[in-house]
Amino acid sequence: MVEFKALYFASARDAALGKQSEILQVAGNQPVTLAAAVECIKATYPKMEPVLTSAMVALNETYCDQDDMASTEVKDRDTVAIIPPVSGG
Repeated sequence: MVEFKALYFASARDAALGKQSEILQVAGNQPVTLAAAVECIKATYPKMEPVLTSAMVALNETYCDQDDMASTEVKDRDTVAIIPPVSGG
């Protein structure tokens, strides 16, 4: 099992019912990927699905490409951030 901190920004925070952050867990004995951590977030908050289509995902303050999420390992106490695009001036 891997326990990670999820951070939600902008519309991701709205989809997470107003939560700014929380601790989530992914069960299993195998290495947990960033893709699995994002699936855990989507399972917890179904309204996160449309947000994730355009959001950036960061692991420990480093952005991760969609192509690399399946091979990027999330370790215990890592931080996963969901960062949607924002506009403004």
